Amino acid sequence: MTDRIQPAEGPRRYLEVLWRRKWFIIVALVVIPAAVVTVSLRQPTRYSATARMMAQSQSPSISVAVGTNLGLSQPNERELQTLASFAVTREIATRAAKDLGWADAPAGLMKKVTAEADPSADVINVTAEWRTPEGAADLANAFARQFLLWRQETLQKSLDDAIVQLDERISATRAGSAERTALVERRGQLEVLKPLVSGGLTIGEAAQPPTTPSSPKPLRDTAVAVAAALVLGSGLAFLREALDVRLHSAREIAERISLPVLAEVPEFRRRRQGPGRLIVLDDPRSPGAESYRFLRTNLEFVNFNHDVRTIVVTSPLPSQGKSTTIANLAIALLDAGKRVAVVDADLRRPSLHRTFEVGNTRGVSSVVSGAVRLREGVQRLSFNSSVPVGTPAPISARRSVKVTTLAEGPDGSGTEGGADAQEQQMRRRELVLLPSGPLPPNPGEMVGSRQFGKALQDLGAVADYVLVDAPPMFAVGDTAAMAPWVDGLLVVLRLEETTADTIRHVEDFLARTPTRALGVVITGVRRPSRGKYYYAD
Repeated sequence: MTDRIQPAEGPRRYLEVLWRRKWFIIVALVVIPAAVVTVSLRQPTRYSATARMMAQSQSPSISVAVGTNLGLSQPNERELQTLASFAVTREIATRAAKDLGWADAPAGLMKKVTAEADPSADVINVTAEWRTPEGAADLANAFARQFLLWRQETLQKSLDDAIVQLDERISATRAGSAERTALVERRGQLEVLKPLVSGGLTIGEAAQPPTTPSSPKPLRDTAVAVAAALVLGSGLAFLREALDVRLHSAREIAERISLPVLAEVPEFRRRRQGPGRLIVLDDPRSPGAESYRFLRTNLEFVNFNHDVRTIVVTSPLPSQGKSTTIANLAIALLDAGKRVAVVDADLRRPSLHRTFEVGNTRGVSSVVSGAVRLREGVQRLSFNSSVPVGTPAPISARRSVKVTTLAEGPDGSGTEGGADAQEQQMRRRELVLLPSGPLPPNPGEMVGSRQFGKALQDLGAVADYVLVDAPPMFAVGDTAAMAPWVDGLLVVLRLEETTADTIRHVEDFLARTPTRALGVVITGVRRPSRGKYYYAD
């Protein structure tokens, strides 16, 4: 049973998105708290104080005074809310300003005071904000005090109105009658009740000058800003991820493509890029060189029947690493003792002659056109081990080039025997290279011709693997044209440049191509996952 990439679990996928889009969160965490703290520190200092008015029942004391129960009780929840809404009005503000001796306008004072009912505790909280602690406490107490007086005056006025009505009824009643006696008694009770009425509220706790300002609070504002920045940054990260059609991990590519992922090649350091740099040769202990050896091993697994000898390597778009993959894979196969031939069939933008630093006066175009024979167009490159491993050096310092026929041995003598030949073979890694040659006007016809197929067949007769560098499959039709002459196809996909649409188009292309698709190589991986390479079913 073969291994495949398993779908990432939800939390892990979310963490991957957040890590990939971390700059959205970082910028939000820097900009938003900085702006909030700046605004907070520039605000004037304010202090707040609260006076607590407590609701109370008046029935017991009044009943004792008047000798009867008048049915007065403490306000219920709805009445408490109604009373709180009248605690901050223009009349109360005018009374409070006069009480404090302040010249502030009532409208301005009303903006500094709030009243909220707490039905669960039968309390009305009057909170005032001012630029000094003492001013905040005085303002809260003044509003509470004047509201109680207003409430008391309102109730007493109601009693005065009731007494006036009783006086009218008494004057209209016959003297000495029982009705007149009852009305007079009732009027007496109301006269006694007037000074006892407090409106059902009393100041339970007067406001005290606060010791710390209520605003600004930089620490609190910063904490809120950080929380908001995390939410906003994460939201922007997921929004950007939803709008981004690119695939950002080898796992995502493997989940969408039906081909096995044969290797994940990490991003090379800048000094290792460019023509003439072969990481398998220059730094064989690096993760990049190791990834190409994984590719070589997995290619052997895919080709377990050894029926694939000629392999075309292509990519959907240019600059995705197919030529670099061919060159390094060829060296890795040579290290495993394989006989390898490399053909640069990209007759539009060839690059292998620059990679191996050889001439390009003769090659595929010369052989296909009949200008030269195949044995005259190929070059044998012997890679010596005299340069210490890990020493940066050009390819020319590591290899020697000799134009020979395909039947000759590495020393040109035509013999492979003898101790000297065996020793030389151990020191050398020899590669057969057929460069592109001069660029022809009809590259698509050349790579689709029988002459080209015959050249690949002849190279396959003397090599275990023939690696063919083809132009990008979406740019031109050269890859499809040479499909009848190859045994397998390898697709190179570059991370961060591959989208779900790219995968779909690759699948469509492979479905129309008779060549066997061996797998994909993912390049540009930032953190290669060793051991996570996948084989065909």
